[in-house]
Amino acid sequence: MRVFLIDKMGVALILKFKKEFYGRILLVLAIALTGCDLGDTSALPEDGPEVVTKRFYELISAAKMEGGTTTASEAYKLVDTRVSNLTVNQFLEIIKRYPEKFAVDIGKAEIKGNQALVQISYKLPSSFGGDYTVQEVLPLNVDPVTNTWKVDFTGDSYGMQKDEAVAASKSEAPPQVKSEVPPEGE
Repeated sequence: MRVFLIDKMGVALILKFKKEFYGRILLVLAIALTGCDLGDTSALPEDGPEVVTKRFYELISAAKMEGGTTTASEAYKLVDTRVSNLTVNQFLEIIKRYPEKFAVDIGKAEIKGNQALVQISYKLPSSFGGDYTVQEVLPLNVDPVTNTWKVDFTGDSYGMQKDEAVAASKSEAPPQVKSEVPPEGE
């Protein structure tokens, strides 16, 4: 049976090599993890949904103040035409009805995969005098071709999809209607 005696110098040398070994393992793991795809966040556009929403409403506000269609057409380029079934002319007709000095306050965005919901609020004139504040969410989608956020202006990608709504309405039985006509003989 062999017995190895290790002096203090030998113990220190072994510990030094262990530390270097574990340090190298940690370095390799750190390098490997930085190359991993963590939730597909690298695929998101550089400009966040809040930035795109702000730009969109700035263009609409400028169009209202200037009165031309150039800035409104630029705003339309930020619309997700795959889901918002609008032509440029329909879009222009809608924003024509916006009040003068229309301004939107942009809140935080909630991003889920390739979709985002941005909190917005704006003031509208009240019939009773003064203004009232409207709070909504604006859905945005990532355009896979350009890798940019696009505004779902009609909200078609938010909540129940059109085909789901049609299927749900067809599956519901029509409501029972009570006759208002009294039975004969009364």
